[in-house]
Amino acid sequence: MANKTIIYYYSGSGNSLSVAKHVGKQLGNTDIRSIYTLREHAEVPAEYTRIGIVTATWFVRPPRIVKEVCEKLSFSRKQKVFIIATCGGYDGYVCIDLKAILQPKTDFPVQTFMLPMPPNHIVGFSPLPDWAVRLYLRHEAKASRRIARQIRSGRPTKDRKGINRPALAWVSRNFNLLLGVDRDSVEGGFYTTDACTKCGVCEKLCKNGNIRLTEDGVVWGHDCQQCMACIMWCPNGAIRHPNVPERRRRYHNPNITLKEMLRSEFHVVGKSREI
Repeated sequence: MANKTIIYYYSGSGNSLSVAKHVGKQLGNTDIRSIYTLREHAEVPAEYTRIGIVTATWFVRPPRIVKEVCEKLSFSRKQKVFIIATCGGYDGYVCIDLKAILQPKTDFPVQTFMLPMPPNHIVGFSPLPDWAVRLYLRHEAKASRRIARQIRSGRPTKDRKGINRPALAWVSRNFNLLLGVDRDSVEGGFYTTDACTKCGVCEKLCKNGNIRLTEDGVVWGHDCQQCMACIMWCPNGAIRHPNVPERRRRYHNPNITLKEMLRSEFHVVGKSREI
């Protein structure tokens, strides 16, 4: 089997995509694909030695689409697996839940990593100032190299203990109330202003297919995954939400471009001496 890696990512602001690209470059010979490419056909080709899942944290849990895909993911027991959870400060049960799903499918220990990134749930809170974002991203660049070294070495990672389940449920439930949003959906909340030019960027960004551009304007469906890509990346700042003050600035990862967000597949080569 060739020494090749494939990383599947879930990203709305570009944070997790940036991590996937950095880690992939360090590992070398890595294909990077959106988690949505697995929705219809969840079988990983045997040509890959390693399989990575890089995902945002969603209310201290894995995003719904990530968990669903991992449950039906099919691959050889000889393929190694790693999980990287990006989060504002704590990944909750993201790594724990996903490892419980994926570990029975491989003969090797599933490696898990938590990597803090700039918080980006704009419906719930304001993005960090630029100086704080720069600190996060500086740390991410170093952490990505460290993570890649451990992935390549194959050394097992130490499992972190999450808070107990009742406490997790309480935190998740009250966090939602604090933000004033429903954990499972924000449907009915997003809308566009007169600044909307019907460019179609939001429709293309929503890989879940929850946004449609019609003659009357932009229409949101009833399966929002709360990735916040539409409101964060709108070129004209035309997308709003009742919970988002008019002057609240948008955030998206400065290392990722809109063109990259619209893509679903990448390939990075890298150099082994970077490890």
